[in-house]
Amino acid sequence: MERIIKYGGKLFFGSLVICILSFFYFKLIPCTKISNLIGYIFLEAFLGYNFYIGYKYKLSIKESLIVGILGCGFGIFLLFFATYTYYILNDIYWSNWMVEFYFLPTMSFINDFFKDMTLIYTVSLIILNILLVFLGSRIRYCKEKFNLIKQSKQKNNLFTYRDFL
Repeated sequence: MERIIKYGGKLFFGSLVICILSFFYFKLIPCTKISNLIGYIFLEAFLGYNFYIGYKYKLSIKESLIVGILGCGFGIFLLFFATYTYYILNDIYWSNWMVEFYFLPTMSFINDFFKDMTLIYTVSLIILNILLVFLGSRIRYCKEKFNLIKQSKQKNNLFTYRDFL
């Protein structure tokens, strides 16, 4: 349990730092094609960091899903209040404004491919981040499994070669 909280905290605060940096970038620099292209660095950092945390630490399936959920805790927290604002207060503008801080690292992607923002984008971003942590941990598991199989075949081949000497 300590591992889950430790790695989930790293993912949470790392994602928060990327969100803060992208907030300053997208709010202070006017939106042009060049600034939009440079903004894709934040998208790669935001999504890549989720994959990296899953890949770096040896996590089981359950642990990787929990770490992904903890890492997206900020987005889930903002989504809760945005959903309240959207459905109870019937204010679409403020609900999108509340979750904007969480999806600012992906603002270049949004500017290129979306016209109207809804809360569904935030939900899909949260699910994508959780799946990236899961995918990173599974790729590491498969890589280690493949290396063990490869090493055992090499050892067996060397062992049989020595027998013939």
